[in-house]
Amino acid sequence: MVIVFALFYIISIVLVYQKYTKINQFLIVSLCALTFMIGIRDGWPDEIVYQMAFDFAPYPWEAWNTDPFGYSEHGYLFIASVIKFVFNSSRFYLFVMGGISMYLLYKNLQRYCLIPLIGLCDYIARFLLNRDFIQMRSSLVILMILLSLDLIREKKLWLYLLVIFVGYQCHHMALIGLPLYFLGQIKIKRVHIIIGIILTMVLSQTLAGAISETVDTYSEDLQYETYTEGDYTEGQGLANPMIYFQTFILLIFTFYESALKKKYNDYYLMRTAYFYSTLILIFFGNYTALASRTSTMFATVEMFILPWIAAALSKPKQIVYYVVLGFIFVYFFNVKYNDAQQRMSETPVLIEVQ
Repeated sequence: MVIVFALFYIISIVLVYQKYTKINQFLIVSLCALTFMIGIRDGWPDEIVYQMAFDFAPYPWEAWNTDPFGYSEHGYLFIASVIKFVFNSSRFYLFVMGGISMYLLYKNLQRYCLIPLIGLCDYIARFLLNRDFIQMRSSLVILMILLSLDLIREKKLWLYLLVIFVGYQCHHMALIGLPLYFLGQIKIKRVHIIIGIILTMVLSQTLAGAISETVDTYSEDLQYETYTEGDYTEGQGLANPMIYFQTFILLIFTFYESALKKKYNDYYLMRTAYFYSTLILIFFGNYTALASRTSTMFATVEMFILPWIAAALSKPKQIVYYVVLGFIFVYFFNVKYNDAQQRMSETPVLIEVQ
């Protein structure tokens, strides 16, 4: 699979300089192929729990009065019950949910991504396996909220709140999207980003005890108690390499501010979203799994940021940039894929999906 992904990236780079029609056709075919792979997957973590939850799903009109199996959100149960009402097959259910997520991904890439194929490669390398093959609910909610980010720029608070509310019915992590609306109304400058990162690093260590108490208090309400118990508490803190990866990308994106802000209306919004994600990742560093789960929503705007950085470079530098990205993407995909394979080889235990 790693070799297949590497070949896919090479093809994507070749197509970058082709006509839009060819790029869009390849993008659609790629997303259809991903939908097919999501639907036929077998033995992935959380998969059996989602399938059992589907099997236990009631009629659509009974969904809001029925306690879901495996998760707590009635909105997602309602979606499952509608699909079951149409065709009672858990395999069909996986195909449909995969298709919905890939459609939302397509709309996101079309709306915000300058070079959609590069954005898709980033999504596959960084997020696809953990989300669409495992954490199906979070994938749906994240892509839904990302698609509504332009509501923040347009200052349509009530519509954005409606999206958050709908997303909350499918996964409680949707609440993480709420603060971004207010952060998005503030013009965060370079100096604020640098000071914010340094200050958050200091606070994450000096207030580690208080952070742990707060996490333990609210984790059950936010459905993250699984990630504050047992092995999940073994956080890497500031030793987490993802902190420095995201910080590096953020600083590069900030460095090219003057070249990008006039061309792209969403520059500051995407930078603020990625900054917000990075701060969360640092702040909850003592809970590695929790930090990853809570920061991942707006870390996903990385698939928009990386193509914008490419646009700020000269063509010779772009080639070097694409080569470096290729190695980074292959590394991330290899790590995610091997981790998933290792988890699949372990004895499956039925737990609540997150």
